[in-house]
Amino acid sequence: MNIVVEDLNKLGENDTGATFTLETRPTSGFIFAQRKKGSKSGNHYHTGVSGTKDPEIILLTSGEVSLYGKDMESGEEFEQIVKAPAQVAIGKNILHTLTALSDITFLEFNSIQEHQADTQYPD
Repeated sequence: MNIVVEDLNKLGENDTGATFTLETRPTSGFIFAQRKKGSKSGNHYHTGVSGTKDPEIILLTSGEVSLYGKDMESGEEFEQIVKAPAQVAIGKNILHTLTALSDITFLEFNSIQEHQADTQYPD
């Protein structure tokens, strides 16, 4: 399964909070989303036409989700609870759905135009 969930690199933490680093890639924009507990996001896959969708990078900045994935070619399935802060990389042709187990915020490393150019919904 081509889904990778990674903890962020923590530089330090004290009683004021924590500081993390992450690497990005060139993109023409970002999508910042807020979702309510119980909501579902995604339920789609990408074919890799847009370079920012192979893989799709999602940064979960707050909250907790159930991440479901299904490889559209092999049928292999994946499910994992992901707690913020975490980075998720989802490869092409992986149907994916985020179910918010709490109120959540996340950032996608692509523009809305890149998203629209390479989003497929299952039949």
